[in-house]
Amino acid sequence: MAEQGTAETIAQAFVAARRAKQGFAEYPGTMPATLEEAYAIQARAIALFGQSVAGWKVGRVPDALVERYGANRLAGPIFTESLVWPEAGQVPEMPIFQNGFGAAEAEYIVQLGSLPVDFGRAWSNAEILPYIAELRVGIEIASSPFSGINAHGPAVTVSDFGNNNGLLIGYRISSEEDFLSWPVSLSIDGEVAGTGTAGAMLDGPIGAVRFLFELAARQGLQLAEGQWISTGAVTGVHPVRPGAKVEATFGSGRRIECRIGIA
Repeated sequence: MAEQGTAETIAQAFVAARRAKQGFAEYPGTMPATLEEAYAIQARAIALFGQSVAGWKVGRVPDALVERYGANRLAGPIFTESLVWPEAGQVPEMPIFQNGFGAAEAEYIVQLGSLPVDFGRAWSNAEILPYIAELRVGIEIASSPFSGINAHGPAVTVSDFGNNNGLLIGYRISSEEDFLSWPVSLSIDGEVAGTGTAGAMLDGPIGAVRFLFELAARQGLQLAEGQWISTGAVTGVHPVRPGAKVEATFGSGRRIECRIGIA
């Protein structure tokens, strides 16, 4: 476990860089060795940042690192100011950090309904369903001031808000639809960057919410009714540059798009 001073220094550095909208190349301290250490840094950074948390992003831990870190998913906060609802006929701009890391991800998005009083028990995906209010499609913007955030494993990713810098919320869909089998595609400047289905992602979007319930029990993650959950990159994590146009399609006819700007 890193010393408290180190964790404090790391949290302060990430918050200062996000406020200044400036990227950097070197991690600001000793990299966390465990997810527990990383979530402690994240929690301190959330407190320092001072913005309201509107939801949580869930990412996948690479298969080769699951045993080492003891988890197959990770989480980070999504702040209210970074939620974007596209207006008809407009292509919103989603910012990434200059000289930092930036990527776009096609995702299914869940809104939480009323929640249980206590998360501290075993959960099945079926038991999660009553706590889900809405299911939508969208695009997550993964961006961090630290340009190497994705090269050092999940603990480093967790330590800077899970590498999130925005969520574009699109069309509402029904949980009764067979969305797990829908073909999903993400294109950058008209070129397909990746394809996939939600059914191939561990145990799917509902499993991502189950993971958050379990994390709330273990780490004290502050889940709340109305929060938006970005449940994981269906087609992969696709690096983007300012000026790029990103388009995600889900099944037949559901499309959402944005342009990449500079934070």
